[in-house]
Amino acid sequence: MQRSLPRLLVLAGVLSALLYGLAAQRLSGLPRATAKPELLIALPRFAQVLLAAGDRYLAANLAGFRVLVAETARMRPEDYAVQAKLQRDIAWFNPAHEDNYYIAAAILPWNGEVDAAEYVLRKASDARSFDWYPLFQYGFLFYHFRHDPATGAQWLLKGVPRVKNQQDAWALQNVAAGWIEKGYETANAAGLVAAMAENSPRGAFRNYLQVRADRLRDLATLQDAAKRFRERFGRDVKELGELLSSGMIARIPVDPLGVGFGLDASGRPIFRSSSEGSK
Repeated sequence: MQRSLPRLLVLAGVLSALLYGLAAQRLSGLPRATAKPELLIALPRFAQVLLAAGDRYLAANLAGFRVLVAETARMRPEDYAVQAKLQRDIAWFNPAHEDNYYIAAAILPWNGEVDAAEYVLRKASDARSFDWYPLFQYGFLFYHFRHDPATGAQWLLKGVPRVKNQQDAWALQNVAAGWIEKGYETANAAGLVAAMAENSPRGAFRNYLQVRADRLRDLATLQDAAKRFRERFGRDVKELGELLSSGMIARIPVDPLGVGFGLDASGRPIFRSSSEGSK
C-alpha cells in the first residue's frame, strides 16, 4: 500500500492537470463578463452619502474603491459611462481627492468620457491650490482632446505659480509657449511669449523665451509680406525669395533656433520642420 501511494499521487497530478487543461479550453470559448460587478450601477449621490452614514468624504472613498478595483481591460463604452459618473460623484463629494483626478486623467478621456474628465480635473484644480499637476492635465485635455491649444496654454500658465521646482516651472512655460504658437495668430503669439519672457527672472530661460518671441515676430512679418504679395500680384508666393525680390521684405530672417522658415501648400510662411525641404 505504501509503495502504491507515490503512483497514486502522480496519477492524481496528471488527472488534475488534464482536467485543468480541459476546463481552461472550455472556459476560453465562453463569453466573458465586461466590468466587475463593482461598476454595474451608480447610485444617486444622496444614496451614496446615506450609505456612508452621512459622511461625504467616506462616500468619495467608497466610490473610489469601486473605480480602483474595476478591470478596465474588460470594460465596454457603457461601463466607462458608469465609471465616469462615479468619478464625477467623487469629485463632487471630495474635489481634492488625489486618486480620482489621476485616474480620470489616465482613463476617462482616452475612452470617450472627455466631459467627465474635464469636470473632475477642474474640480481638482480649484480644490488643490498647492498642486500644479491637475492644471497640467486640465490644459492637456484642452490641447489634445478639445483641439484648443490656446486654452490649454492658459491653464498651463495658471499652474506655474504653484510649481516649487524651478526646472519644472521652466518646463511648464516651455510647453505653454509651444501651445501658444499653435493656438494664436502669429503676431498675438509673439506678444504672449514676449510677456512670458518679461515676467521670467533674468537668465538663460528668459533669453530663450525672448528668442522664441523674436522668431515669431519674424514669422509674422513674413506672413504679412506674403499677404501683401498676394494682393499685389494676384497669386500666392512660390518661394520666400519672391518676397525679397519683389521688395516686400528687406531680408529673409534667419531662425535663431535653426528650424528655418518655409511655405505651406497655400503659400503661407510657416516654421519649416527639419524633415521638410526648403522653399
